[in-house]
Formats: sequence, C-alpha cells, structure tokens
Amino acid sequence: MCLPRKERTPEASPLKSGEARSGDYSTSICPMRLLFKEAHSIDRAISSDRMATYLSESGGNRRLARELYVWDRDLSVALFADIAILEVALRNAIHREASSMHGVRWFETGGMPLEGRSLNALGRAWEDLPGYIRQNAQAPEFSGRLIARLMFGFWKDLFDAGGHAGKEPRRVHVDYEDNWRQTLHRVFPGGKAVARNLGVQYSRVWALRQITEVHALRNRVGHHEPLVRGFPLPGQQQQRLSAKQGHEACLT
Repeated sequence: MCLPRKERTPEASPLKSGEARSGDYSTSICPMRLLFKEAHSIDRAISSDRMATYLSESGGNRRLARELYVWDRDLSVALFADIAILEVALRNAIHREASSMHGVRWFETGGMPLEGRSLNALGRAWEDLPGYIRQNAQAPEFSGRLIARLMFGFWKDLFDAGGHAGKEPRRVHVDYEDNWRQTLHRVFPGGKAVARNLGVQYSRVWALRQITEVHALRNRVGHHEPLVRGFPLPGQQQQRLSAKQGHEACLT
C-alpha cells in the first residue's frame, strides 16, 4: 500500500481498538492530531450529512471523526497515485496490441469492431479534441491525441460482452469475446500466471472483473466519496469491497 507522506507511519486507523464499527482499516495510515484551527476549519467546511459517516464509524466521537476524515483523504490520495499510473498503462497496452493487429487507427478501420456504447465514447472524445487537431486528423500524432482523450470507462467496456452498433435496419451485433480472443488477451502479459495462482481461468470475464474494481474505486476517489465503509461495484450495492481489495485489484 502506498503511504501518502513521509511523516505518516503505517499504524492502525485513527480509531482505537474496538472503536471502529465497520469498514476495513488494515491498510490505513494514522494522521497527525489536528490542531484546533484545523478542526474548526473542517467543522465549518464539511456538511453534517457528509460527516455523519465518520461520526458513525467513530462511535459519535467528533475528534476521531475529524481525524478519520483526514485519514480517508490521505488514503484516497495514495490510491489515486497508483490508479493514475494504471489507467495510462492500460490504455497504452490496449492501443499497442490493437495497433499491432489492426493498425494505429484501429478505432476507425473496423478491424476490431466496436459496439454502440464504445462508438459513442469515441465520438465524444473526437468532439473534445481541439479544432486544429480534428482538421489535421491524418497527422501521425492524431491517434495518440485521440487515445489520450478516451476515458477509463471506454477501456473497461472493451472487456464487456459487447452489444449492438447502428440502427435498424443496419443494426448489427458486436461480440467482444471475438476481440478478446483475437487481440485483447495479449494486453496482460502476466495475466495467465496471475489467474492460475488465484485458481481461476484467464478470461475476458476475469479481466473485466479486475478492471471494474479499479474503475469503481477510481470513481469513488475521484468524487471524494468515503472509503471507510468500502465501495460498491456497479449494480451491487449490497456487496462492498474494501479499499484494500480495490488496491489489490490495481496490483493484479
């Protein structure tokens, strides 16, 4: 687990033994005690609704709730440092393998078919490019500029089952399992060994699960949502992963 700053030490969470009511603090870093001025600033800046989560976790102890809030922030900073590297590495690996199989403009040649959701994301990335880049779309650097504009969700969705593209009467089914077998299974060079060590099959579904966990954690951190009670996966509100499990997915 990454440590936010060198003055932090890998202790338990700000809560003393037995004080935490839920969550997973095994990867936590105990923040320094807050000064009165800092504590007062947090009380003024953070809404009571938002602080309620931390008050619940600290058993109603406001001082511990503040420290837990700062701990949660530091944990988010540490996690995002790794996620930022992973996100760039993932898109670069996909672009490299897709370019190797279908050419550097694989996203427009049709060699690796894309379903409607992916095509829409590609269109938004195109619209987000500065006009002078769109006007020089044949320039060698165009592909890299467009790739950099595509969000994490686009890359995650390439490992989904697929879907449909186009509208009737030319609506066609796109099976992303075909893309996996032909191209995307090479994105993770050590994936087979990792899956084998975990006792599972190396597959598109397994890869999607890892990426989905990281994506969900990224969104949680990016929207400044609490991590003290873990985070849910899309469509699975009853099942929550801990921050530690999310970080392990980053390392998988």
